[in-house]
Amino acid sequence: MERLRERYYLSYPRALIREPILYHLVKKFDLVFNIRGASVSEDMGLVAVELEGNRDQLERALVWLRQTGVTVEPIEKNVIE
Repeated sequence: MERLRERYYLSYPRALIREPILYHLVKKFDLVFNIRGASVSEDMGLVAVELEGNRDQLERALVWLRQTGVTVEPIEKNVIE
C-alpha cells in the first residue's frame, strides 16, 4: 500500500494539553509523525505535524483526533519546500 505524507495543524483545547495525543496516534494507527512546529500555553496547544501512513491509517487517525476534541486543519503545501 502506498505511504502518504500529509501535514496538519492540530489545535488542542485546554483540557487536552497534557494528553499524549501523538503517542496515541503511533500506538493506535501505526503512524510516523514529525513535529514541524509547536506552540503550547496553559490555554491551548498548536502543533504543526507531518503524518506518514497509508490512506486508511490517516483517515482513521483524523476521525479519532476530531472525536477526541482536537481541531485538525490541513497545511497547504508550500511551493518553496
